[in-house]
Amino acid sequence: METDKSGPKKKIGLLGGTLDPIHYGHLRAAEEVYEILGLDEVWFVPAYQPPHKLTRHLTPFKQRFEMVKLAIRGSNHFKVKDFEARRKGVSYSVDLLRQIKALYGRQCLFYFILGTDAAIDIESWKEWQSLPSLATLVIVQRPPVSIKEVKTRFSEIFPDIPIGQRTDVGEEQPAIIMLETTALDISSTNIRALAGRNRSIRFLLPEDVRSYIMKNKLYMKDYTDKICRPDNGQPVEGIDAARCIYDQILNNKGEQIVVLDMRSISPVADFFIIAQGRSTRHVQGMASRMKRELSRQKIKCHSIEGEEEGKWVLMDFDDVVVHLFYEPVRIFYDLEGLWNEAPRLVMTVDGLKPEEKDE
Repeated sequence: METDKSGPKKKIGLLGGTLDPIHYGHLRAAEEVYEILGLDEVWFVPAYQPPHKLTRHLTPFKQRFEMVKLAIRGSNHFKVKDFEARRKGVSYSVDLLRQIKALYGRQCLFYFILGTDAAIDIESWKEWQSLPSLATLVIVQRPPVSIKEVKTRFSEIFPDIPIGQRTDVGEEQPAIIMLETTALDISSTNIRALAGRNRSIRFLLPEDVRSYIMKNKLYMKDYTDKICRPDNGQPVEGIDAARCIYDQILNNKGEQIVVLDMRSISPVADFFIIAQGRSTRHVQGMASRMKRELSRQKIKCHSIEGEEEGKWVLMDFDDVVVHLFYEPVRIFYDLEGLWNEAPRLVMTVDGLKPEEKDE
């Protein structure tokens, strides 16, 4: 990017994330921020390895990067950058912003675009307090979290930083901008699930991206779906149910998933699954969505406890008992330590298998 160092600084929007795949929700948000704030460009920066998705299979960076290139083709003010691939490792936003500011800070002002669904959990991010000093934070509407919820929370955690709908983006002091953009309820998770079930993903993302996904058979190795939607209509039980539940936790961005084989230890259930969310709100949303989706897959939740507080949600799926924790509460109770004699299972391409022990 050629920039006259003696002239006014360019105004650059930054939109990161997994982008697996990029869709119209990302593109429309970027377009509206570009227009409302009078930006010069918006850079899409695919993550190399997102910290909150270390346990999910990720489409290779090269393919996610190519899908972004296809999605923005024909738009001169959209660019795609490979900063994260060159640095590799876990992709933390604070590290990315420091790198970009060091490279281009003399020529550019940066506006870091976040959906409300990500912003509400910003306190779980690495060095989150430093983010407003590295770029203006621009929060856009993203279901199911409202702008009002994020504004209330940000007013508490960033009490000394102006928060509002200001568009005078030429200033360099820390600021947070809240924008009521078009809230398209499209998710990459849902697109992957649809593609995995050989269902249409048309009109959720650009046609060139859809064609690329079809040509390269991305997301179509959905071994779990065949189990979770059996042709005979019978309930899913045992280890197959545990596999389906495991996948639902991943789809809802659950973290640090542990599966314990309790068949020779406890009469309560065959399997215990322990996982955590980044906030009580995250845990509550995860439990609610899991209950609804698993019911469609003939995996019934017989009882649920702790959903109102979201600190420790206990879900009984008969053969499988699920413990969803807010991280500090999980550490305090240490269920893994309590049941340390239970064999652990790990997810492989063939399903849940016993964990291999180092000799």
